[in-house]
Amino acid sequence: MYAAERLDGGGAVALKLMHPELSASPEAVARFEREVAATRRVRHPGVVEVYEQGRLADGRPWFTMERLEGVSLKEHLERRGRLPLREVLEILGPLCGALSAAHALSIVHRDVKPSNVFLVRAGGPAAEADAAAHRVVLLDFGVAKLLDLEGAGLTSSRHVIGSLSCMAPEQILGKAVDARTDVYALGVLVYQMLVGEMPFSGRTALALQQMHLYTAPRSPSLVAPLDPALNTPILRALAKEAAARQPSAGAFFAELVAAGVSRVGAQRRALAVLVEVHADEGALDEPDDGLLDDLEAVLPASAGALGRVGLRPSLETGTSVLLSAARPDDAALDVQLRAGVVEALAALWGRLAARPGRDARVHVRICLHAGVAEISAEGEMTGGDLMKLSSWVPEPGTEGVLASDAAVEGLRAGAAGAAGAVGEVEEVGEVGAVQGVRWLLLAPGQR
Repeated sequence: MYAAERLDGGGAVALKLMHPELSASPEAVARFEREVAATRRVRHPGVVEVYEQGRLADGRPWFTMERLEGVSLKEHLERRGRLPLREVLEILGPLCGALSAAHALSIVHRDVKPSNVFLVRAGGPAAEADAAAHRVVLLDFGVAKLLDLEGAGLTSSRHVIGSLSCMAPEQILGKAVDARTDVYALGVLVYQMLVGEMPFSGRTALALQQMHLYTAPRSPSLVAPLDPALNTPILRALAKEAAARQPSAGAFFAELVAAGVSRVGAQRRALAVLVEVHADEGALDEPDDGLLDDLEAVLPASAGALGRVGLRPSLETGTSVLLSAARPDDAALDVQLRAGVVEALAALWGRLAARPGRDARVHVRICLHAGVAEISAEGEMTGGDLMKLSSWVPEPGTEGVLASDAAVEGLRAGAAGAAGAVGEVEEVGEVGAVQGVRWLLLAPGQR
């Protein structure tokens, strides 16, 4: 790829020229020419415009297209990590529009991935961080399938076209592809943008293939602090059978938007964890460095550990942090979430007991409760009963890990329908009813 200037004064262009070693490969030449043909047919702001094409004296093909200034989505994600839902939708909308334009012309892209999505900088410092300041462009139609053209394709029984990280099962198996093949890749892309990791990752190509074919991806809200309502459209897009996916890119985008906005500000079932730390009475009158260091270490360590199971900080003070997560509507996923949180609390309590520099004057209490709250589309608790701590937090006194009966319902050892393989609650004792809430002691205070 070269930066060039048009001789007719038409301005700056990008010149794509085939490498000499590749020009001897009929398949590579076919792919190059396929990219030109497909790109020229799709007239859409989200697809790069091709100007001219030709061949050099040595037979190598070339074409010119508009020169784009900006960054790929791959680079953007490497800099930013997981993106907020608002930004994901700002990127996804134009991308789905470009794919819909291609699908209307019977063109299936077959290689939708972050490196093939380009964010064209509109100008100004904000453009680096704000997707709204970019024009979103879909690149590389080199492996696109033109369904309405006859002739040899780019695949054979021994060669699969596309990038394995985002490849639909039917591509892997060499079956017929259509718009729903690109919907699968969009599902992978959205999963990566919202969660911060791929739905599947294998150490070998064969392992990754098997995951795409046979492994169900984890629900996004169980991996990152997201509204569980987003699980449905994303997991539908990642269905193994094309017939179970959304029929088009536009339909996928519409479902994701609806899931993202339908419950904003609505009352949702949720879990809340309050981590509190305090020192012995009088210990802070003349504190030493060891005491202060230990006090300051507990809350960040707790928030970090609980964040890995989907709990997100909602309220922080100097001596406490409140974390929350929306509960899935699906009963099995709800049990999985609550059991995972209980296990995480037990593990956290063990680490806190053995933390380096632990000061005997520092005391910690962790309370787990289930109730209702207002949850944003990105999984943040913004209001509701769980934010009213005085309505459910026990009075000071009992130290350890406490859980309300509501939070561990169905998880207690021996209960009908207990979680079993995903974990059961083992009670150390019972605190009793406090603030109208029945509390159980899951881990005793540290000595």
